[in-house]
Amino acid sequence: MRFASSRKIYIRRGLTAMLVFVTAFFQHSGFIPELFGAPAMLLIPLTVCIAMFERSIPGMCFGVLAGLLWDFALSGADGFFSVMLTVTGFITGAMVTFIFRNNIRAALLLSFGALSLCNIFHWLMFIVRKGYEGGFELLFTRYVPSVFYSLIFVFIYYFSVKIIFDVTAE
Repeated sequence: MRFASSRKIYIRRGLTAMLVFVTAFFQHSGFIPELFGAPAMLLIPLTVCIAMFERSIPGMCFGVLAGLLWDFALSGADGFFSVMLTVTGFITGAMVTFIFRNNIRAALLLSFGALSLCNIFHWLMFIVRKGYEGGFELLFTRYVPSVFYSLIFVFIYYFSVKIIFDVTAE
């Protein structure tokens, strides 16, 4: 009995890890086009949706995986996205355990918060701190539209992860 349930957990987590790898490939291959110069940050809503179903510690582990894949794809990887997605996975899992219900509205709200914080921290650390000119223009032409563009993918990822969990339910 125990082996059958743990086997389903391994299958579920394997399918979820494959979803993370496929999403990272789509995000970094240019398959998902930019919308008016704003890139889609697909791994953030995916991390939120996974953490909503897996809860805090497994959600944090999937956040580490997604963040590492994101950082490895960048030329000057500094670990920013690894840290941000690790924290996002843990906090999202904890919030769904203790505060929020697991539904699409909560996924949209938590993804909006995670996308906003990630973009604002990235803007502050890599644009404002370095003193680039036109930083505020960049905030409103690239970072803010990226938040709203990425929110579209919450629906896809929430229901994809939900299907994985329903199929591998005990």
